[in-house]
Amino acid sequence: MIQIICGEKGKGKTKEMLKNANEMIADAQGAIVYVDKSSQHIYELNNQIRLINITEYPIHTYEGFIGFVSGLLSGNHDIECIFIDSLMKVACLDSDKIEAAINTLDKLSENVKFICSISMKDTELPETAKDKILVSC
Repeated sequence: MIQIICGEKGKGKTKEMLKNANEMIADAQGAIVYVDKSSQHIYELNNQIRLINITEYPIHTYEGFIGFVSGLLSGNHDIECIFIDSLMKVACLDSDKIEAAINTLDKLSENVKFICSISMKDTELPETAKDKILVSC
């Protein structure tokens, strides 16, 4: 399953993501991973949540990002949820590729939940993504 936290820049998406991750770890049976474009939020996350700073890896394309996520999942079958903050930046996406990215992550989500933030208004998201909106900021 994939869920989306959307809204314009500066509307509180990251704060919502951090809150959700910290709440989820209390009842988690598996690992929680938080993928971000920096390590800035490391002290705001519960220490049981693994923060991955995507800029520490040579990922420069959408295909590279999908390979990275696939590697995470194949290397750790205990991952319960992956939070992806700023999906478009982290996944090297243009707005015209957002639907393909959501569909690919949805296919990968057979045994894991994805919660992604996207800097777009809910009205700007593709129709196929609108039923996946968790929060619109």
